[in-house]
Amino acid sequence: MIAPRTGAGLALAITRRGAGHALNDDRYALLDARNLVVRGAGRGVLYAAADGVTSAGNGFAAAELACEALAELFTSSRAASEELLIDLIESADAQVRLTTSSACTLAGIWMSAGQGRVFCLGDTAVLRWQKGKLTRLTPKQVRGRGLAAYVGMGGLVRHALFFDRLYLQPEDVFIIATDGLLHVVPEEELATLLEADPSPAAIIEQVHGRLHAAPVPDDATFVVCRVDNPYGFPMAPARRG
Repeated sequence: MIAPRTGAGLALAITRRGAGHALNDDRYALLDARNLVVRGAGRGVLYAAADGVTSAGNGFAAAELACEALAELFTSSRAASEELLIDLIESADAQVRLTTSSACTLAGIWMSAGQGRVFCLGDTAVLRWQKGKLTRLTPKQVRGRGLAAYVGMGGLVRHALFFDRLYLQPEDVFIIATDGLLHVVPEEELATLLEADPSPAAIIEQVHGRLHAAPVPDDATFVVCRVDNPYGFPMAPARRG
């Protein structure tokens, strides 16, 4: 479990390997002020989770590549932008296809200068708790029992990528959850937990208890971030050559 505080809010994450899985194929990224490069970049913060396709045998490799690609938002010589973020996801898709025999879902939120950009490929969810209501911000991109969109799908990935913009509000709570987590703690139960105490420390403790009360069938990952100050995720002016 991770429990650090940033200048703009509190971000925590937890992950657990599914029963019978040799490895946990889920990965997550917490790219914020704890990282010196991110802090110095002045490009806001980014949180994400990726769920590797276990049936292919090396889903963890796809999930790692996807999360690592997102970090380039803070190191690229290009100005930070929505187009750069989308290009990085497209690049991750190509790397997954070239170097692994697997695939993964990917979902997250990039927050900077009072705005959030939500993105998703697959069935990993981004949810928002605001004014006593829990809302799923991302679609369930599934087709039958399979994924309709994923990292590693090829040329259609840019078209399949769900991308949306929103304005951040004080005391917003954002959750990123893989499908394995939502099978154990469904959205309705998360809403009840948030209504009782919306602080990330309390919600992560409740989720931790449920994940360890009994074996979980699938890898399960949960990321939660609270917005204290919508403008506490600064965006530095673009560098000029």
